[in-house]
Amino acid sequence: MGLGGNDSGTELSSWRKRVRLNRYLALCGVASRRKCDDIILSGNVAVNDVVCKELATLINPKKDKVSYNGEILKVPVNYSYYILNKPAGYITSSGDPHNRKTVYSLLKDVGERVFHVGRLDQDSKGLLLFTNDGKMAHRLLHPKYEVPKEYLLTVNGFLSDESISMLEKGIVLEEGKTKEAIIKLIRRKEKESEIRITISQGWKRQIRRMVEAIGLGVKTLRRETFGCLSLSDLEEGGYRKLTVEEINALKRLVKLP
Repeated sequence: MGLGGNDSGTELSSWRKRVRLNRYLALCGVASRRKCDDIILSGNVAVNDVVCKELATLINPKKDKVSYNGEILKVPVNYSYYILNKPAGYITSSGDPHNRKTVYSLLKDVGERVFHVGRLDQDSKGLLLFTNDGKMAHRLLHPKYEVPKEYLLTVNGFLSDESISMLEKGIVLEEGKTKEAIIKLIRRKEKESEIRITISQGWKRQIRRMVEAIGLGVKTLRRETFGCLSLSDLEEGGYRKLTVEEINALKRLVKLP
């Protein structure tokens, strides 16, 4: 039995004989289910030694051999959960063709395969969650569950009451109008303002684009919380395992038993 009562063996036994390939990859700790679709399309996944790029592929976990980059995959017996206090200058990726530093280089002492849940861009700091629990990761990122995330940011200008109201009510971006946000003003001066903003979406570079839409720019950005998780006194660049209480609180947040 894993931390917080997770038992992937129980879930496996409850599956129907055939399941979608992306779900199996996620449960094996390769990546989130959405990212697994990209991995399948990239040609890095094989089923019974044959490269598979079909997203609709169904496999039998008890009979079929699934491999990723030549490594045969197995669903972990126990799930693992970590949070990292990401420094600026690292990209949220397991690898990079341009040899930039990745967040996984900070997890060098983690023995099992885990993947990031959501992203922070290279210049951003703060809380990143890692796990090999594909089901939880999928729900934490799904818009249906509206998991809140709080960020501390400094912007390069005076943030007026009108601008704060615009951010709170929603900003129109490429994907559509952002959901309502919670803004807490910390300080504001002519050349610089500091706020806390809480959102429940995860569009690419969303907060930076929201601030740009009101005519300002982000100087610093740090994610302070993710759902019920917080950085507390975790040092920058450091990571730790979640407690049983934190895992169970996350499960309640996304309606997992």
